[in-house]
Amino acid sequence: MATVWNTLLPLALVVLIVGPALPNAALGGVPSTLAQWQKKISVVQTWNMYAPDPTRAHTYIAVYAEFEDGRREALPEAAQAQHGWGSTWAWQKTRVDIWRYYAVLNPDKPNNNRLWYLRSLCVREALAREQPPRKIVAERVRRRFTPPDRVRAGKPGLGPAERKPLATIDCKTWPVREMLADAQARHG
Repeated sequence: MATVWNTLLPLALVVLIVGPALPNAALGGVPSTLAQWQKKISVVQTWNMYAPDPTRAHTYIAVYAEFEDGRREALPEAAQAQHGWGSTWAWQKTRVDIWRYYAVLNPDKPNNNRLWYLRSLCVREALAREQPPRKIVAERVRRRFTPPDRVRAGKPGLGPAERKPLATIDCKTWPVREMLADAQARHG
């Protein structure tokens, strides 16, 4: 009895998994009937189960400092949006690279990672300059992947840069002032 069970169970699983993928003519219409039955009991699974939201673009954060005199200056974070990722591998990423990644996620939703990252840039820039920035402005820069058939036809691998405002942080707010005071006390 155990041998029958050990044979029939794997065979049934193979039919459930492979059956709907077979062409209709292969088994005289059985796969489409099988697929409809599987939909009723929710057995059919699409590729989305394995990759629910595959990457469709390179996404970068570009950050600018705005000063009291009206100047707007690109910060080092804007260079990545201008030049691309380069050849950094996952195990070589710095904490800053990881913060940049999380800061650009979910552009239409509140994001505490983005908020605190931009506040830290206010502090960094205030410590590095005589005149601290008034605001830090972040943009999301996105370049969509070109479909493979168009790349084969000679099109570039990435589309044009699409820019979207991401967040603006006032560098005069209490969390930034407190962070700056703490940093100045530590570094003198």
